[in-house]
Amino acid sequence: MKKASTVLAACTAVGAAVYAFHDGIHRALIKRDFTIPDAIAQIITSDDGSSEHEKKRVALENLTWLENYGYEKFYRVNERGQKLCGYLMKPEKESKIYVFGAHGYRSDGRGEWCHYAKHWVEEMGYNMFFVDHQAAGESDGEYIGFASHESKDAVKWIDFMLEEFGRDIQIILHGISMGSTTVMLMTGSGKLPDNVRFTVADCGFTSAYDEFACKLDALHMPEASLSFVNAINRKKAGYDFRKDTNALEAVAKAKIPMLFIHGGKDDFVPTYMVYQLHEACSSEYKDILIVPEADHARSYYFGKKEYDEKTCEFIKKFID
Repeated sequence: MKKASTVLAACTAVGAAVYAFHDGIHRALIKRDFTIPDAIAQIITSDDGSSEHEKKRVALENLTWLENYGYEKFYRVNERGQKLCGYLMKPEKESKIYVFGAHGYRSDGRGEWCHYAKHWVEEMGYNMFFVDHQAAGESDGEYIGFASHESKDAVKWIDFMLEEFGRDIQIILHGISMGSTTVMLMTGSGKLPDNVRFTVADCGFTSAYDEFACKLDALHMPEASLSFVNAINRKKAGYDFRKDTNALEAVAKAKIPMLFIHGGKDDFVPTYMVYQLHEACSSEYKDILIVPEADHARSYYFGKKEYDEKTCEFIKKFID
């Protein structure tokens, strides 16, 4: 009897340790304000850190421009009771064209769109409306939704835009990284109005599960660990890594024109994913742009000319 109790206690301790280990992985991946150690970040991104100073310099320069240009804030509460924040930047001349921006993983609206707003607002003369997704920026939330919750919230933001800015506006969806998967899920949801004319999906992943599987492989961890973490996520954050973030399934239902963009040297979201997404996409009009020298979310930095030319092709075809 005593031996059985000892074995039971040992099994319980092992089980608790296994849970604690995977719960730690979950917090690192999903929980707001968790800082990934630099050593691990370099392993999963293959980044030697040599370009980090330049990235920060460019980001600060662009963010300063955005803050000086100015924006108007809007708020709404989502179905989960979280207060969300959106931002509107207006061009000098009034326009009925709006670009809706969805930001990436562990970024926020201003931090992401400071790199693109100057083009959309000053160069093109369009309105730029971008948001802080849940658990980012000035929006509420404890856990990142990896495009699952974000896409549902963003569909409601589109409804908000029609009510606030007019039923006759034209909308371009533009997403970066996790935001790219967000707009892909939106595009395939069947819940968007005809006001949405086309989608720009820049460096998105096929699903959160696929993305995390790549990262665990880089850390030499078994995929079985991901199933354990996914179970924790379903309980804590309320969504499934595989079925609730499946961009391949979403674009297979898409009717809205889609432009896929990816960096040829992207190690964070592997470049092969964009080819899978483009092939799966059922839109009558679709196109793909690979910027050979670009790493993750840097296609606009390395290939602005090509990026702008390709988006302008879509504008000429689908914007009145």
